[in-house]
Amino acid sequence: MFMLLAIMPVAPGIPDEAVGHVVSVISGDSLGIEMLIGDARTNSIDSIKLADIEAPSTVTEEGKAAQAYAVSLLKNKTVYLDIEDNTSRARNEWSQLICVVYLMDSDYTPMWPPVNRILVDEGHAKVSDDPNDEFNPSDWWKEPASFPTGGKREQLLAMLQDAQEAASQNQGGQGSQDSGSTAAQAPGTLAGMAGKSSVLEKDSASGRISIGYRK
Repeated sequence: MFMLLAIMPVAPGIPDEAVGHVVSVISGDSLGIEMLIGDARTNSIDSIKLADIEAPSTVTEEGKAAQAYAVSLLKNKTVYLDIEDNTSRARNEWSQLICVVYLMDSDYTPMWPPVNRILVDEGHAKVSDDPNDEFNPSDWWKEPASFPTGGKREQLLAMLQDAQEAASQNQGGQGSQDSGSTAAQAPGTLAGMAGKSSVLEKDSASGRISIGYRK
């Protein structure tokens, strides 16, 4: 029995425990996120620490480069969050929510590999494994498993549809000259998320693949 357990793979986390819009990039490993779909652990606007990696301080040139890269990768993107489950509040001593973060493709599906690994691969962070959290960073360099999901994609799609219908009704009521209505353009709103700029398009050259919703 012991030998059987030793070779069984560790159950993966859930890549879509929450959905958020990246509103600020504090450093290469710290983000400000507006929660679109959260849970009891999240705030409406929350500070996120990318789990098990460490980026250089932004007072250094390396840290500024890491922050700039994270801005180009994440700013104004809608992302999925896998939140740390092993601690009671899922937060560090600075009250940051500890997460593995996933970009999403044009079908609103989580993409592999996670952002945490991408930053390491690009030389803007190093692995700093916390043995007390649920994550094992070595798994980020393996083939992705068929992740269990929390159904957040379906919630997100329903919210997007509602927002688009509301924006369409707004535009219809105000005339075609008001096509740039507040509902359609307000940053961080669900209507704004419908634009291509809010998700990472599929790119066969990027090496990133969709995960989590395999039949």
